[in-house]
This record gives sequence, C-alpha cells and structure tokens, in this order.
Amino acid sequence: MFSWLTKPLQEYNRMREMNRLPHAILLCAPEGVGAGVLAREFARSFLCLAGKDENCNCHSCSMLKNNSHPDLTVVDRGNSQSIGVDAMRQGINSLVGTPTNGHGRVLLINQANCMTVQASNALLKTLEEPAGNTLIVLTTENIRSILPTIISRSMRVQVNIPDISEFNEFLKQQTSSDRDFSVELYVSGMSPLKVLDWIDNRYDEHLHACLELFESVMRGDGDIRKLASELEALSREDSSMLYGLMYAVIKDVMGYQSGISPENLKILRDKEALGNLASIHPDSLSEAARKVIMLKGAGVGPTGIKNSIIGNLQLLNWLELLRGY
Repeated sequence: MFSWLTKPLQEYNRMREMNRLPHAILLCAPEGVGAGVLAREFARSFLCLAGKDENCNCHSCSMLKNNSHPDLTVVDRGNSQSIGVDAMRQGINSLVGTPTNGHGRVLLINQANCMTVQASNALLKTLEEPAGNTLIVLTTENIRSILPTIISRSMRVQVNIPDISEFNEFLKQQTSSDRDFSVELYVSGMSPLKVLDWIDNRYDEHLHACLELFESVMRGDGDIRKLASELEALSREDSSMLYGLMYAVIKDVMGYQSGISPENLKILRDKEALGNLASIHPDSLSEAARKVIMLKGAGVGPTGIKNSIIGNLQLLNWLELLRGY
C-alpha cells in the first residue's frame, strides 16, 4: 500500500473493527495517486474470511488477487466516455442474492464522475434502499460531477496529496534512482503513478527535451523546428504531458511576474527566457491557463490542441511554433 494511502485505510479499518462501515463509500482522490488500489483494498477487507491485512491468503483474498472473486463486481467506463445505465444496472443486480462466501458482496464503481444521469439515478435508488451485507465503493477524481443526493448517501473518504518529497522518494525507490522527479510531478499534476508510467515508457525524456528546447527558444538561440518535433512526439505519447507542460510554464511565468525568484519556480529556471516571457500580459496568461484546463478536461487530442489552443495561448515564439511557424 502506498504511504499516502495509509491514513484513509486506517480510517476504514477503524470503522470495520467497530462494525460501523457505511453501505457506500465515496473515495475522492486526484488522478494517478492510486484510488483504485485503495478501493480494491476496501473490497478485499470487506470480503476477507480471516479479517487480516492485505497480505492475507485466505480463499477470498486469493480469489480477489486473481481477479476471480464472484462477490466482487467492478463497473467502469472501459473504452467509452461514460458509464451507462445498462452497465450500472448489471452492477446493481450483482448485489442481489446470497454471497458465495457468506461475507457479503461488493460493487466497485471506478471513475463514478463518468456516470450518465440515467446511471446515477439507477445507483441512487439502490443507495436509498441498500441491500444487507453489501458495500458500494465509488472512486472519483471530480466530486462536482457526482449527484449531491449520491454524495449525501455515501461516506466521503478523501485522499490528500502529501508533500512532493514523499512522491519523489516513492519514485526514487521504484526506479532505483537518485534523480529529482519534481518536474515530472508538477507537469503530471502531482500524479506519481502517471509519472512512473512515463518513466517506464521513457516519455519523460521527451518532456525534458521539450523543456530545455523551449527555454533555449525563449532565449532566442534555440531551434524551433527541433522543438516542434519534440512537442509533436510529446503529444503523441501522452497529450496530458503537453497540457501539463503548458500549464506549468504559464504558472511559472505568472509566479515570476509576481516576484518569485527563478530558483523557487516549479520547472523554469533560465532567467533570460523568463525575462522574455514576463512581457506577456497577465490577462493573456490567465486566459491561456483557462484554455489549457478546459481542453485537458475535454480530453482534446493533438489536433484539438493545434486548432483550439493556438489562438489563445499567446506564448511568444512557442505560440508562433504551434501556429506552424
């Protein structure tokens, strides 16, 4: 279990030991911090025949580890953009009947913020009249997309982001490296599991290449065409890296304009490049940040970036680059 998930797990275990578990848990966590791992541990603990920790090898825990537990049903959006009502009804129906091991049934709904209105209403009816000896666990990255009536009928468990040093230490251990992963973490929005995926696929190499080339272009001695190639590779590998890089650059420029010294910024360090970027009007930077957030939330891919962002970012030569300079 990841160290930053220890506290919410302890809270869950205390309720379980006191026989005060709710019928529904709404697990709120940012992307890439392991909400799914924690949700499955809630399910494992609920179904465990021995009442032990995550290292338990009872029949129930063994089946869960092998993804073959008949009393655990997982509902997610799969390859779709949303969780539909049919999938939700199938999940709800799985809670009916006698559990195989006599320890109840669990319905795990991943990314519950992707439920359609119809799916949400179907779940709400179940939450209003929950079946006995069942547990529903919902995970969400955006609680604002969950119906207030669902929130009010669930116990909210919040996973808080720890200090960046904890994530950094985790990545160092996982990669057996002494590298500083702060840039990757800030660009990812503090999502260590996403960063780990980038490292495994060597996407982080393009990220650092883009950042170095961008600063050189901002100084006036960089190769714009080479930067274009790196940015294109970045967007192909994971468009969220490009959004994250854009947003982190914008926030650093805004911080520099407000008096933060380069050594205290998140990813930009070059004073000459920062000096050129600082000439951008603050209103343009704010609008640029808003557009990046909007497009990232909409899941717009590389084509959408070129067609939608370029007229609004106004990031000097970078903007000219994206316009096809």
